[in-house]
Amino acid sequence: MRNLAAILVGAAISLAAPISVMAEAPGSVFSQDKLEWKAGPAELPRGAEVAMLFGDPTQGGPYILRMRAPKGYKIGPHKHSGMETMTVLSGTVRYGQGAKLDPGAEKTLAAGGFAATPAEAGHWVNFEDDTVIQVTGVGPWNITYLDPRDDPRAAQR
Repeated sequence: MRNLAAILVGAAISLAAPISVMAEAPGSVFSQDKLEWKAGPAELPRGAEVAMLFGDPTQGGPYILRMRAPKGYKIGPHKHSGMETMTVLSGTVRYGQGAKLDPGAEKTLAAGGFAATPAEAGHWVNFEDDTVIQVTGVGPWNITYLDPRDDPRAAQR
């Protein structure tokens, strides 16, 4: 049943993309060795890299990105205004949902593992290994840390 839900969510996101965006998106078909990895945005702790596959998370509309993070990388409890899905492509993550970090509530996800997070739902991710995940959502992407001390932007002010 979960697989059916994942397929339906993916189909809904694909169908929500305007045909003009899909036709104009440069680099929509490419091999993995052609990904352009860049430092993650300031909203995330330093150390992660992001490669865009489709769309622009700063704008409205669907986007797909890959993120790679080193062993020990953590994103504290946070939420997004839109739904987000995550698929583990390599490595292992511990994923939890809730308003506060609770190791007892975490699920360990290895390659092939999947999580769908509803809009405004608190969640966190801890990377147990050097890991690559694929994230899909509908922009504009934003992040609100449930504990402001977890927000890396606070340290930059």
